[in-house]
Amino acid sequence: MDFDDFQLLTKRFAEKNDTWLDDIPVDSFLYRTNSMGKPTPADVTIQWAEGYYLTEPMKEALIAILVNKISIAVNMDRVKEAETILINELEKVKSNPAECAKLLITMIRLNERMYPAEAKSYYIKAKKLISVHESLLDAQTRNSWSLLKRSGDFETNPNTLRVKALELLENKQYAEAEKIYHEMIELDFELPGTICHLARVQLLMGQEKEAEKSVGKAWKLRDKAMRYVVPRIIFLRILLLMIKKKDPSVWIGRMKHELQNPDSFLEWHIQPVLDLVKSRLTDKNHKVLVALAESLQHNNPEILK
Repeated sequence: MDFDDFQLLTKRFAEKNDTWLDDIPVDSFLYRTNSMGKPTPADVTIQWAEGYYLTEPMKEALIAILVNKISIAVNMDRVKEAETILINELEKVKSNPAECAKLLITMIRLNERMYPAEAKSYYIKAKKLISVHESLLDAQTRNSWSLLKRSGDFETNPNTLRVKALELLENKQYAEAEKIYHEMIELDFELPGTICHLARVQLLMGQEKEAEKSVGKAWKLRDKAMRYVVPRIIFLRILLLMIKKKDPSVWIGRMKHELQNPDSFLEWHIQPVLDLVKSRLTDKNHKVLVALAESLQHNNPEILK
């Protein structure tokens, strides 16, 4: 392979599928007799594997090699190092959906055996991106994506995730539940309700500022929410205001209005939050929240009188 071939690789993600390590003897870049010799792709991969400095053109070549033959990084036990390179490149090309898709697919393939959770995360991102920009993909990327969807175990049932998150919450495994809610948000699953669940677990973890942000996001999406979710969002608004010793009367009025709808009622596991914040509330406010929580779950107008 001459240097002209190497230069082709520096073009972003050139479609090149040769076996680079077979091109020249591995030790040639260390014992080269000609000081003016140009590096080949085999040099690039070995020099990277050994931790030597790579020039910008060599980094470009390495990215092209990884995109076309990611098994090189796996065989060299450089999975995380390769992932870092691809993440940095992803940031550079974020305005180019087609190149982002190529990189995300590569990152899925890189992680799918050793780090399946990371692979699944990249799959979710790739799925969202490709669903919008599939027409921009070249034939090779389309084929790679199609193969991943058929052969990979990446698709998740969000309803199963929701059940799992609730089990974790009930077992006080709040950090694990939080991760699942974030995964559900990545899947765009019933966003107002899922974000409301996230706010609940954030409160249980003592993350009040994060919970307040989540409640704000859920409220902005209330028009897309299931009927029973809106009173829950309002409830959390009231609770956060009471914690701050602020007047929640406007939101209590909105709650009463919402509860006139017969579809607003559904069982909700909110008691642990009430127990957690009880010491920070006046007796009156705590009783109001208990009554509101009861009214959210049972259609009993007498509770709010």
